[in-house]
Amino acid sequence: MTSGKEIVVKGLAKSFDENEVISNISFEAEKGDIVAIFGPNGSGKSTLLNILSGIAEKTKGKVEIADFNPNKFSYIFQNYRESLLPWRNNYENIAFPLRLGKTEEEEVRRKIVEMERIFSFKANLGLYPYELSGGQQQILAFMRALITEPEILFIDEPFSALDYGNNLLLRNQLQKYHSKYKPTILAITHDIEEAVHIANKIIVLSNKPTRVVEIIENEAPYPRGTEFLNSQKFAATKKKVLEAFQRGAMQ
Repeated sequence: MTSGKEIVVKGLAKSFDENEVISNISFEAEKGDIVAIFGPNGSGKSTLLNILSGIAEKTKGKVEIADFNPNKFSYIFQNYRESLLPWRNNYENIAFPLRLGKTEEEEVRRKIVEMERIFSFKANLGLYPYELSGGQQQILAFMRALITEPEILFIDEPFSALDYGNNLLLRNQLQKYHSKYKPTILAITHDIEEAVHIANKIIVLSNKPTRVVEIIENEAPYPRGTEFLNSQKFAATKKKVLEAFQRGAMQ
């Protein structure tokens, strides 16, 4: 694999029976990239991420992940509620990956306090997930996924359960986390504002059979606060993404 490349995808395709849903997708992600995968609903974005993670099988093509370590990989699923453990309180949900690694309790507490600080999480950790709002549950899933300091993070519709204010807050907090730990992030979204706000590379997908319409570099420097959303750079990049999206939707 080329030096600096964390993820390389070449000629990836997926068919169910005779129905091709993903067609000849290729892209690369360098170490520390935040890559947004943006496309129409039903275009196979989640299927693509599941193939890259090894959950689903590809029909053809190649996926290369440099020095892959499963202990340094996290995946926040779209159905994040189902991934939370209802018999464990919020503290133990966050701590669960560390428990698997037999981390000392003092270190568990330190890491949880750090997650609370980064994500400004104010909910009672002695409560259970069902006692939280949907948005709080989503942040809980983020904290659990990031507590192991993953080198690679996959997130599927990461802000979907949040109202707009908390959506903006979590985007900024994710950037804050990324600035410290520098994971490579692949984020699925159907929200063009989210894609342009958080990603330095935006992969625009078409309708099925899904292909890459365009890969758009977003060179605006981090951190990108809410003022970035009113900038000329944001507007110009959003325009490029929208034009590519419209081309893909018309295929």
